[in-house]
Amino acid sequence: MYIKKKYRLILALADKEFTIPNSFQKFINENKKLHNLIIKSKGGNCYCTCCGNKFIAKTKVDCKIKCPNCKQKLLVKTNRLKEYTFKDNLQLLDKVNNTLILRTFELRTYYDGNILKSNVTEFMRTIIEDEETHDYTTNQLINKMGNMYVSHNTTFTHWRARSKWAYRDVYGIVCPSNLKRLFKNTEFKYSQLDKYVLRAGYIDFVECLRLARYHSFEMLIKMKLYNLASDADKFTKGSNFQEIFGVSKTFLPFMVKNNINFEQLKVLRLLKKEDINLINKLIGYSDLEKLSKYVNLEVAYYKVLSKNKYYTRDYLDYLDMCRLLQYDLKDKKILYPENLMKEHDKLVKLIKLVENEQNDKLIKIRLEKLNKTIYQNNKYIIYPAPSVASMQQEANSQKNCLLTYCKRYALGESDIYFLRSLENIDKSLVTVEIQNSKVVQARSKFNEPINKEQEKFLNTWTKKVLERVSLENA
Repeated sequence: MYIKKKYRLILALADKEFTIPNSFQKFINENKKLHNLIIKSKGGNCYCTCCGNKFIAKTKVDCKIKCPNCKQKLLVKTNRLKEYTFKDNLQLLDKVNNTLILRTFELRTYYDGNILKSNVTEFMRTIIEDEETHDYTTNQLINKMGNMYVSHNTTFTHWRARSKWAYRDVYGIVCPSNLKRLFKNTEFKYSQLDKYVLRAGYIDFVECLRLARYHSFEMLIKMKLYNLASDADKFTKGSNFQEIFGVSKTFLPFMVKNNINFEQLKVLRLLKKEDINLINKLIGYSDLEKLSKYVNLEVAYYKVLSKNKYYTRDYLDYLDMCRLLQYDLKDKKILYPENLMKEHDKLVKLIKLVENEQNDKLIKIRLEKLNKTIYQNNKYIIYPAPSVASMQQEANSQKNCLLTYCKRYALGESDIYFLRSLENIDKSLVTVEIQNSKVVQARSKFNEPINKEQEKFLNTWTKKVLERVSLENA
């Protein structure tokens, strides 16, 4: 892709002026140490490729343990391992002509039979101008059959503009050592970004710059709430701790100790208890805020929610039905049922029964007017549905969804009629829906269309009866 002249000049100047500072080389070496393995053989015999220490430990393959000698926490692999590859993106912020450029390197370490070999290749630069960024990659970034990888054996020849699909969104581990110097006399001079990246691990540094423009970012870092700094834009309102965080300041030591993130804070706001294990268990449950209005979340978790992570919606439905039926919501047996779904299904049936009774009462009132529209000829008769039970029977016979119209019919939003043959008046034939004195639906069994004779009957009934009664009631 074409690179604008302005950015070609910046990249060319950067190639001349950029060097790898000693602090970044040290940063590379520190991360390279993590590209080592604990090789395990029979009897729990372990060998650390980082320091050569041999020790015995009870550990499983593919777990991480700390070497007792060099103190590095490393991945455990079997001594039958033939080869293994580590890859990390390391990033260095640099500057040319007062323009910030984020340089991205891939640190690749290849393990081949107790031999570790590492390569570091710069494959991407991001030019940062205010809130606008431009990504450029080297020819060493290879696309092979849709698989993007950095070719450490290819010699650099040129830069190219990065298309949006060409490489994953590049997160990296940012070197913190030169940030304070680079940000001197800029809007980020008090941002504490160096302290943030020192603890953050993999980050989207461009996004961090956006967040660092908020005063709350600096505040959160100074409070040692590093994970919350990742959501600094959510802490811009409020004049005191309670207003900013939604909890009392007494929770601050707990928040700092556990370096809580925003998802954990949302649960803490509702739970109001210093229990990080319970907070972590409640993360991911939906509608906790609504649920907390009814129940104690701690009790609800251990007695109900822990049995199934997808119970939250059903639990809320159950509690709403309890309220509708005027149950005592101070009764713990009602609030925390032993078998939620069993009690939920009971209340669904009970609510349906209550609704049907209410609908029946309204339908009976409506029938006083609708019965005036009963009509028949020498073959057919049509009359309004007399009850919910009759609609249930009609739905079963016709294999349709008539029951979903019960409330609509009871409230007068639609009128439901049954068209029957005089030869067998008890047998379902055609279900008819009326709105504004007009037929909007007429279906026989399985929602099949009606025949021409039935259609003619309905047209006659509409003109002779429905329209006349409508005028009389106007």
